[in-house]
Amino acid sequence: MALQIKRRRGGSGDEDIPMAPMIDCVFLLLIFFMVSAIMRIPPPFDVILPDSTTENEFPRKKYNLFISSDGKIAIDDQLMEDLEDMGLFIASHEHQISTLIIKADQRAQHGDVIDVVERAKARSNKIEGLEVAFAVAEDAD
Repeated sequence: MALQIKRRRGGSGDEDIPMAPMIDCVFLLLIFFMVSAIMRIPPPFDVILPDSTTENEFPRKKYNLFISSDGKIAIDDQLMEDLEDMGLFIASHEHQISTLIIKADQRAQHGDVIDVVERAKARSNKIEGLEVAFAVAEDAD
């Protein structure tokens, strides 16, 4: 009897389930979902985009400029204090911006949007100028 207990405790270990392949699969799945996920950084305020009948596709960009209905400006999740801060941010990151996509609330003042566009173009050092696009609401189709 003592011999049987000793054999169970000091067994060869062949009965264990191999965990290494399962861990490899979990890490591969984790890497796949991290690479394939699209990261969206919400602005610090709500923006309701206007509707449009035309459609142009732009590749997803690292920086989106948001304008709220009360004139607040944000680039991705960073709230800008004023137009000068926004201009400095655009000037320092301009090599990463091929097309500046502006997402203005449908209730935003036209003058605020024009001021943002003019300041962004003025701060650009590109010879051909900074290309600007306005985002509109996507259809729910």
